Amino acid sequence: MPVEPWPTDKRPEARTSIDNTLNAVYQTRKAATRMWSTAPTCPLFLKEAKKKPYIMKNGRKSPKFRGNRALSTHTIRTLASGAAANASARLQAEAALLRCDTAPEAASFPMLPSVTRSAAALFESAVISFAQTLFAESRDLKNAFDKPAKRISVRGTQVAVNATNQRIVQATGFVPSNIHTRFQKAKQTKAAGDKDADNAAEAGA
Repeated sequence: MPVEPWPTDKRPEARTSIDNTLNAVYQTRKAATRMWSTAPTCPLFLKEAKKKPYIMKNGRKSPKFRGNRALSTHTIRTLASGAAANASARLQAEAALLRCDTAPEAASFPMLPSVTRSAAALFESAVISFAQTLFAESRDLKNAFDKPAKRISVRGTQVAVNATNQRIVQATGFVPSNIHTRFQKAKQTKAAGDKDADNAAEAGA
């Protein structure tokens, strides 16, 4: 559905760009949430159930299709808990630096964020894309030599991992990916023989 631009007669012109950007962020986030909310029912994320139809505990018949998962629920929840612990530790360090009265994450009761089916599908898509990128980088590195090896080595995979991580950091970090500098060319000094010849030419003139 096309979205009409916001009216400009009820706000200052200086707010035009800010309001348009905020509107684009809001609608993009809303559309992405709507799209991923229907992802679990997409055929790409479903596969036919191998078990014969049976009656579940709630009295309903078992579904014909089940989720086509690349990672188990336990793995996803463990990674989510680790990410939450990392974010909590960094937040606590910043709070301590600013002398705030805060408490760190409880060791006995760590955070365990709930992961919806849509978020799990999005996370699996990112993990699969990362693994495919690593394999492609390792393969290209192997084929770059005059006599390529028959298999991808562990060292080549590590080089691909480092390169891929650097690309991700440069794309997501608040730092410039490249720094362009200009160096002045070094002045060429004349040899001793050339200086004597120049002096003789000037004396003769």
